[in-house]
Amino acid sequence: MFHHGKEMKMFLQEKELKEMFWKSYNRSKRAIRYQFECAIRDGNADLVTIEQFQGKYQINAFEFKLQDIKKALLQAEGNLPYVNKSWIVIPIEKKNLILDKYKNYLDEKKYIGVIGVEPEGRYSIIYQPRFQLKVLLHQEIIKVCVIGL
Repeated sequence: MFHHGKEMKMFLQEKELKEMFWKSYNRSKRAIRYQFECAIRDGNADLVTIEQFQGKYQINAFEFKLQDIKKALLQAEGNLPYVNKSWIVIPIEKKNLILDKYKNYLDEKKYIGVIGVEPEGRYSIIYQPRFQLKVLLHQEIIKVCVIGL
């Protein structure tokens, strides 16, 4: 893909997407607790964070995908019972696909958000989810909260 006469860098592996996003996202140590590959559902959530926002604690799940957006959304939906916000994290060039194809789905689900990541790691929110107040307590999330205390 070419952009203004120079080659545009793209993510080649999910691992790279995950690492670039996380370095950028948690630079300010916003996650009080976190765990990659958290077993809140079959197949694990890629990442779960506990964050404090305006005096409230917030549980987030993140699914990282380069391609299969539909699968990412189903995984995000699988995480929903246990988190306040469930995110999919994708390369920024998928932004229009999300807005064209999945906006109605996201509007309906309410608590699933989408983050787009640029190759250098900068990220932006493509779809801002609502905050789900009632979540089920899950053993694995309790573990994330108390480990290291």
